[in-house]
Amino acid sequence: MVACTVVDYILTRLREQHVDTLFGVPSAFCAPLFDAAPAAGMTAVVTATDLEAGYAADGYARTRGLAAVSVAYGVGTLSLINAIAGAYVERSPIVVINGGPTESHLAGLSDLDVVFSHSIGRPDTDLSAYKLVTASAQRAATTAEVPTIVDTAIATAIRRMRPTYLEISKDLWNRACASPAGPLRLTDPPAGTEQGLAGTIIGLIRAARSPLILVGAEIQRYGLADQVADLITKLGVRWSTALLAKSVLAEQGKGWVGVYDPPRPGPAREAVEQADLLLTLGCVFPNGYAQLLASRREHIVSVYDGTVRIRGGVRQQAELRTLVAALVTQAATAPPRPAPAGVQPTMPAPATGGLTYRQVFERIGVALDDSWLVVPDTFLGVFSAARLPVKGRDGFLCGSVWASIGHSVAASVGASFGSPRRPLVVCGDGGFHMMAQALSTMVRYRIDPVVIVIDNGLYGYEQFILGRRYFEQSGVQPLPYVVLNRWDFVSFATAVGMGSAYSVDTASAFDAALAAAKASSAPALIVAKVDPRTLPADA
Repeated sequence: MVACTVVDYILTRLREQHVDTLFGVPSAFCAPLFDAAPAAGMTAVVTATDLEAGYAADGYARTRGLAAVSVAYGVGTLSLINAIAGAYVERSPIVVINGGPTESHLAGLSDLDVVFSHSIGRPDTDLSAYKLVTASAQRAATTAEVPTIVDTAIATAIRRMRPTYLEISKDLWNRACASPAGPLRLTDPPAGTEQGLAGTIIGLIRAARSPLILVGAEIQRYGLADQVADLITKLGVRWSTALLAKSVLAEQGKGWVGVYDPPRPGPAREAVEQADLLLTLGCVFPNGYAQLLASRREHIVSVYDGTVRIRGGVRQQAELRTLVAALVTQAATAPPRPAPAGVQPTMPAPATGGLTYRQVFERIGVALDDSWLVVPDTFLGVFSAARLPVKGRDGFLCGSVWASIGHSVAASVGASFGSPRRPLVVCGDGGFHMMAQALSTMVRYRIDPVVIVIDNGLYGYEQFILGRRYFEQSGVQPLPYVVLNRWDFVSFATAVGMGSAYSVDTASAFDAALAAAKASSAPALIVAKVDPRTLPADA
């Protein structure tokens, strides 16, 4: 009897980190992993596409702390790689587990030019590709290599909060392997700079006239929300979040100025860009931040990815958890400054008349409570989503930096398994076209996301960027390549087995559909039909 196999080793290490769901599309390369998952206490979720599996794993990782995904070599992994690239830039820890070629496969390729299954005729296509989009990518060709390579993949994903790649020669899955020995090393040691840096940073904040803290996604990923909330209170400082980090802290209380999402104007943008000392904590900087970073370099202290940069100076190494703890300690050495009252959400008008883009978000805002996890897509309404009055912490999940359309629908599949909140997806019809099959996964696994599709028949964001006059002048035609084939979304949902699907074109009907969807424990689709020429309030 074999005490521990390679599959056992991997699943045991994942379960130690509280991973209880395996996403993917099985193939002969990785089927033993799916065979063994139930006995290891893991739910295997088979998605409709490989890319959906990646987005689902991403949604799970962001809400649970770590995810695992496995698909077919080559044909599956190269489809999955878009999701993993997004996870890399947005700091989402996913372990990609791939069954790779055997030594026999590689010898056949080298000696006889025999291309093994799903290969392009090179020995290490997947491994080479994933080295570009992960924090660690390694291949185990022998069972003796498995423990070290598995431990490295899981521990690195957690320490770096980035995806990692693990390739196992497919003939090893059920072979005997050493059992896991001892706990994994999941934290980095202090760099030794943290106390000094904390003293410098707190001193700069105390000396500033209008300091502000901009909270980023790393604070959620590393579980530092409580400490950062304490830091803000002890300093009495104003604060904002990046869009990627919306709802990392509860959006209320003294000093809250709103989500910073340039180039949209508003009080939050003014507050951030006019701060004479801006401390960015764990922020990923997309292109929209370029002007801020270039023009305010002398006023910014940036803490990101294990480094600290003060006013454009040299980057210094610092371990984030140690640094945040030191900041809190330093902040407690003096009383807080008086902080201004936080901004309050505005109450919308009652629901009347035909449905508009603006009204969709107003009605969602009215309906939000702390049971919802808002999952907006990359679309024309993403800036309105930034202003939704999300209740409490960890009530928002988006892919605003990588900006791959369709992410929201499939990410909600994973978030259904990872979050105690119920996903509420808000997606454009173009993005929904990309990932509509995820409705089938929702039905199959009896999970309950509510998916709102804003139906205007366009890739509206592209039209807005490339030809805004279409929305301003009735005679202007849309760009031909942004016009969508019109789907019957309700029939599509029905065809994949979804019992609750609504098409609405008035504000009151939208309210009724959302209330009915909330009252049910089944997944639901709400198609919000709006005039193609209407814009959301924040466009």
